[in-house]
Amino acid sequence: MSKARHSTARDGALSTRAHVLLLSSTFLFIFLGTGAQQAFLMPYLREFTDWSQFHRSLVIASVYFSMTVFRLGNVYLLRDWPQWKCSLAGGAMYVFFPLAMLGLYFVPSYPLALLAAAIWGWGGAAMWMGTTLQILALADRAKRHGTGMGVLYGATLAGWALGVIVLGSIFNYAQQIDTPWLLYAAATLLAMIGYGIMLALPRRPEPLPEMPTWTSLVQIMSQTKARIAAFLLFAASLSFGFVLGSFTDYVEAAHGAHWLWIATFFYPFARFVLSVSSGLLSERMSHGSVLAIGFFGGAAGMTVPLLWEHPIALAVTALTLGMLNGAVPVVSTALIGTSSAQKRRPLVYGAMFTWRDLGVVVAAVAGSLLGLEVEGVALTFGVFSAVFAVCGIASLILNRYAQQRL
Repeated sequence: MSKARHSTARDGALSTRAHVLLLSSTFLFIFLGTGAQQAFLMPYLREFTDWSQFHRSLVIASVYFSMTVFRLGNVYLLRDWPQWKCSLAGGAMYVFFPLAMLGLYFVPSYPLALLAAAIWGWGGAAMWMGTTLQILALADRAKRHGTGMGVLYGATLAGWALGVIVLGSIFNYAQQIDTPWLLYAAATLLAMIGYGIMLALPRRPEPLPEMPTWTSLVQIMSQTKARIAAFLLFAASLSFGFVLGSFTDYVEAAHGAHWLWIATFFYPFARFVLSVSSGLLSERMSHGSVLAIGFFGGAAGMTVPLLWEHPIALAVTALTLGMLNGAVPVVSTALIGTSSAQKRRPLVYGAMFTWRDLGVVVAAVAGSLLGLEVEGVALTFGVFSAVFAVCGIASLILNRYAQQRL
């Protein structure tokens, strides 16, 4: 964003660089709280409910099923809203969810848990759409979409990685004194700090988005570039849902709770590193090549536990899955920025990222249905490894359509 770093917004006199950094900092704090708590939601619910692993997985799945619906649904429902307002509405839901989980400890209710998850999913779709499109607009002048998205995702995942350390320490302490609700009191407070920054940011003028129509949606998804990218987002998110829905339980069952940090630290740490670096790489290499590196790495990482039954092998898996999910959303969003006009981006973004959230839902539910147990680990790890290898090949094919407009 070097060409645009001295430009100022007419409404708040913020430079482009300062606006990107401040907008990204809101995600740092929100994911320090609400993002990071996802790694502890399954064991937290197990502390005070008798819900099965499958039923607990459905709470996470409900978040992402709701996001799947509202990735496109919000394009229509919020079509008259500026993107900053979408961010604010969605950010409020990132405060709401940990607050709801705090209350759930005192009033356990499975229907309420699912309802809170669905509401958060709507808010997640709104906040990510609003903030992503603001970042892409800020990056337009310098054509540094990869860098802009790398900063946003880097801040998000730095918050997540730090959050699992902070919240993990609080969770362990809370278990010792039999007050697990402290985890969600802390998560709520941290999310509120990020939301406070979001409220204070200036509002940039925005053009009205293109009116979403079914014809436009079909036209976008008829493009080979869009279909391949959507497939890759779906496949990459399988590993994200796998980590949230099954991997932490497997680590605990196979090696004990004291090894949970493998999943809760290595995964977000690797995502942070690759989010920043893949954004920069996408401006020096083709989008497809950067994606291929992530997918082939993920395929290799899934085979390591099959060859070596040791906690370090699972650390390698978490690391490579983090690398995969660090690269894919950043590069895919940069692809949207370079391939579509600003007015058309809400629909393109919704159409593409609907598939990402659907992948999380499938993995969160299917992980338990496949039977990820110590005795039957080969099936799940083998399936994911094969899928990611296919995606690596598809990523290289994507290079043929680099100039196609969406």
